[in-house]
Amino acid sequence: MFTSVMAKARSLLDRIRPGPSQDISDAGSERRGREATGAILALFSLIVIVACVGAAIALTQIKSLRSEVVALHRELAPLKERVAQLDQAEKARRQAEQQQDAKDKAAIERSNRIGETQAALTLSSEEIQQIKVYIKPAPSIGAPADAIKVGDFVDGAMIPLPSPLTEKIPKLLGARFTIRNGVIIIVRNGSRRVDAVLGPN
Repeated sequence: MFTSVMAKARSLLDRIRPGPSQDISDAGSERRGREATGAILALFSLIVIVACVGAAIALTQIKSLRSEVVALHRELAPLKERVAQLDQAEKARRQAEQQQDAKDKAAIERSNRIGETQAALTLSSEEIQQIKVYIKPAPSIGAPADAIKVGDFVDGAMIPLPSPLTEKIPKLLGARFTIRNGVIIIVRNGSRRVDAVLGPN
């Protein structure tokens, strides 16, 4: 009977105590767990290192870009000033053109109003000779242009007649002249219509 009791006790202990195969299985699971944890830590460390390197590269590029932007601003400052000066010059030129156009229109209207009633400017051969003494046009070069006639409208700059000439010919007082293709064109004061055309001969 004692022998049978001992046999039952041994069999019960064998059931309760884990066998050698179970110990080996638990040790393998624990080792795999440690290896997985180590791999995860290594991957996380690699990600952190890559992120830090990327952030350092990005900061370096940002600093470089800021330096380039500052240099570009310095280069553009003189260009902006030059453009502003050109804009001001262009505005001044346009204003001058508008003012000149307004003066020309006023002169045309005034000339149209008085053109019919104004007496023709007649010059004697002696007066024409005196004018040619003071005004000596250069010979015409190139193809001849359309002949201008008394009564035609004249645009462009006009030059006042010399005062010694107007003293000798008082009716030319305030008159202006220009030269076109070797021809002397005279207009009276306040007019843009041709009053006299003096050819080279």
